[in-house]
Amino acid sequence: MKKISLLLAIVFCFSLVGCGKDTAPAALESTNSVETNQSIDSVESTEIPDDTASEDFAETPDSVDNEEAEEDDGTYWLSGYLKSSEKDKSGEPDEYGVIQPIIYVAKIDGDSLIIEGTTNFRNEESQDPVGMGPGDYAEFIITDETVFQMVGGEYGPETVTKEEFAGYLESCADSGILLDLKITGAKVTIAKIRS
Repeated sequence: MKKISLLLAIVFCFSLVGCGKDTAPAALESTNSVETNQSIDSVESTEIPDDTASEDFAETPDSVDNEEAEEDDGTYWLSGYLKSSEKDKSGEPDEYGVIQPIIYVAKIDGDSLIIEGTTNFRNEESQDPVGMGPGDYAEFIITDETVFQMVGGEYGPETVTKEEFAGYLESCADSGILLDLKITGAKVTIAKIRS
């Protein structure tokens, strides 16, 4: 439960950052205080002793949270349509009021997959979107285990190399086809271009 709450807090903070808000840390603190103070009416206020109220004491919970976030291996799916010429429409509703998951930059740079734009968020591949991923900029780690696939056509998915996939990303930048990513922690497990 703690990992799910932490993941939701992180997604919420990223969405605020994507909206241009500078209040993401305050939002995270407010989320943490809600979790730890669930029944504030039933708990008497407690004073922190002066000897523990040092700067070192205040920094310890943050460092523990950061370590837990790095160790969190939550898996989820992000997807969006590759439309480099429609940056201004990314995250905006279309004529039917549906938010457009438009990725206007998608590229591989070394061992990183970089995307800019708005994405749909799913817990499982076959699930309908349950929310919007953070907008603007996101960078994920590519490992030797990352699987790159081209999906479509009559023969099923075709597995390609990282270099081939990078070339497809570049050539499909404004094609409107779907980029679908399985993320585990901050690592790309599967990257698919779906035609």
